Amino acid sequence: MAIYIPLVDGQDIITDDANKVTTGFFDGGIGTAGNSTLTTSSLSTTQKNYYYNLQYSSKDHLSVTYGHIGGSGSDSVTNLKGETEVLYKQFANYLLNPVDAGSGNSVAEGFQFVSGTLANDIYVISYERARMKDRLNKKNWTLQLSGSNTGGTAALREFTDDGEYTEAVETIAGPRFNIVSGALGVRQATGTYGWLYPNVGLMVFNATGTGTGISSLSASLPGTAGAIDSGSGYTGVGNGLTPELNNDTTTDNAWKLARSVQLASQTFRNEEDQTTKSYFCRAKAPNFNFSNNPTFTSGSDNEYQNSTFEGNPQTFVTTVGLYDSSQTLVAVGRLSKPIKKNFNSEVVIKCNLTY
Repeated sequence: MAIYIPLVDGQDIITDDANKVTTGFFDGGIGTAGNSTLTTSSLSTTQKNYYYNLQYSSKDHLSVTYGHIGGSGSDSVTNLKGETEVLYKQFANYLLNPVDAGSGNSVAEGFQFVSGTLANDIYVISYERARMKDRLNKKNWTLQLSGSNTGGTAALREFTDDGEYTEAVETIAGPRFNIVSGALGVRQATGTYGWLYPNVGLMVFNATGTGTGISSLSASLPGTAGAIDSGSGYTGVGNGLTPELNNDTTTDNAWKLARSVQLASQTFRNEEDQTTKSYFCRAKAPNFNFSNNPTFTSGSDNEYQNSTFEGNPQTFVTTVGLYDSSQTLVAVGRLSKPIKKNFNSEVVIKCNLTY
């Protein structure tokens, strides 16, 4: 029998504090993608001039790219701006203060991972929005990059953020943390390699810039100078992160980063704010003791099917519905087993909604 019982906020409705819930970033809630489990997705030649998508289980998870403040390392430069300049300024517009002269981090000045030292070029990793949920889980990730040193010897580098040691810097794109050498939030050495923006799922790395307190990917994994084509393996020239700055069709610095990520193991987690609201639905003694089920009564006089119900009808509660102020059903909860209800009993059912 449909009876609408109003619920009183603070008495029948209790809202818990928000909790942070983390799960693995990769498809299926997996936290770590092993070596060579990331693959590149099919892109047009024009798209590859700008970025590469990396997939796990045939689904996009990461995108990688390279940007240069002057357009070096582009496919070609005519009277138009090169692709790398477009990318550099796109991320500067998105992440840096629009006008803040002297801050060391305004769009006009470009990226300065250490104030006063301009980073001419950057490597960027972008995380799929749907997979990171509210944000990337800081202090709980490890980015591995595989490559080689100048002499060709294989090398592996690990990176994490320094949120365990320093406060976040507030920016127009949300809190920002330094990317440092280390794993799972444990710093192994000082020196900033770039910035993590967990709220927007971006990591921006210093590609070649030098200065006190700053490190670069090209110095950490220099490889052999030269270009690496998107169709080649990760051997021979270009098997590191020293960018090729020529403007021609052999230049593909984004591919260098893509291969460096692919050939290593990656550990990331997403983070989501969850709030639980509890609704205490009370079936008091006079209520919910009758049913609209046609088997409850019989005949034109609507006599009880069960004669024992005379003077003391009984029902069994199986389902609770939550309605809005317009009496529109918005949520349904089903009990694991029916609860007996009559004029001599009251029932309180707690319904939790987590969002």
